[in-house]
Amino acid sequence: MPTINQLPTITTLSGGDQLPVYATSNGDARKASITTLVEYFQTTFADPNYTVIINAPTNSGFNIALAASSQSIWLIMNPTGTFAAGSVTLPPVADCYDGQEIIMISTQTISALTINGNGGTLVGVPLSLGAGSSFTIRFNELQSTWYTIVNSLQIDGIDVVTTTGVQTLTNKTMSFSNNTFSATSAELITALSDNTGIGLSVFNTSPTLVTPLLGTPTSGTLTNCTGLPTTGLTGLGTGVATFLATPSSANLSSALTDETGTGLAVFNVNPTIDGANFTGHAQTAPVVAASTGGTLTIDCSGSNVFTVTMNEDVTTLDLTSPAQGQTVNILLTQDSTGSRLMTWPASFKWAGGTASILSTNANAEDLLVITYLGTSWYASLVKDMQ
Repeated sequence: MPTINQLPTITTLSGGDQLPVYATSNGDARKASITTLVEYFQTTFADPNYTVIINAPTNSGFNIALAASSQSIWLIMNPTGTFAAGSVTLPPVADCYDGQEIIMISTQTISALTINGNGGTLVGVPLSLGAGSSFTIRFNELQSTWYTIVNSLQIDGIDVVTTTGVQTLTNKTMSFSNNTFSATSAELITALSDNTGIGLSVFNTSPTLVTPLLGTPTSGTLTNCTGLPTTGLTGLGTGVATFLATPSSANLSSALTDETGTGLAVFNVNPTIDGANFTGHAQTAPVVAASTGGTLTIDCSGSNVFTVTMNEDVTTLDLTSPAQGQTVNILLTQDSTGSRLMTWPASFKWAGGTASILSTNANAEDLLVITYLGTSWYASLVKDMQ
């Protein structure tokens, strides 16, 4: 058998020309045509050309089913607008060949993108696409898996950030709503260039601040604050800060601008008044009282002067809450009928021990003057006032 160098040279090949090959499945040498060899190369190795598919989805939730192809596929999606969801179904895995690639690009945003492997496994495919975004996947026949190849990938309008090296992102918005950002306060402060103060990060609900300098707050509520320094308060009237620090009667008088008199502060229960001078009005305002069912009740704590119209006989006169030494004046007026009678309490003491009797004429007026001492009322009746 001649060697290869002994064979004559041929410059033109035809599909029927034969080549010697060793068939591993048969274990011997055999022949194959040039046509058979070319078909094998086309089937086994990826064709650099792409089958271009252009699709224009018109509604959210669309699905694009890719048919089997002997070439790699370039899918161009031209949605009519931004869609919330969409999906792409890949060719059946049995019809895909090793090294086959599929490029997908969208001219509009697809917020939720679903890739159906149609029997093949998917690794690294994006879950959404931003306007103008693209990605490429390549098929590995041995593993029946589509792997994502990053080719200037831009998903949801953000640049891909690699795990190594230093990158500068410009005009980007970072959202951690579905991700976790972990950093300590010490790590965060080193990343800031214009911070003030030191310590831990502070949030607005119930923070604990250590010796902060608040500057000039524009508003605030100090209801629950303690240890407020009175010496640091400004804008107060004369003497107010002194009174807040030492709340005495003298300091209160100094802080007031329209007081009258001198001395100590007075409260309403049993005060001691030294030389009081009441001008321009009665010391006690008269109170109208009336009997009910023959009982007349006088609340002595309400006034020292009472007026009563007698429109029935009074069998019980009840004087409540008297103060020791209190003198009460009661003007008793008969109604238009007259002849109304009054039964005096047993605690009443009269001059000579004889109780007075009311005037009985219609519209007659009598003035009862009584003073409470001990447990007795010392009484006198001035009758028929005209």
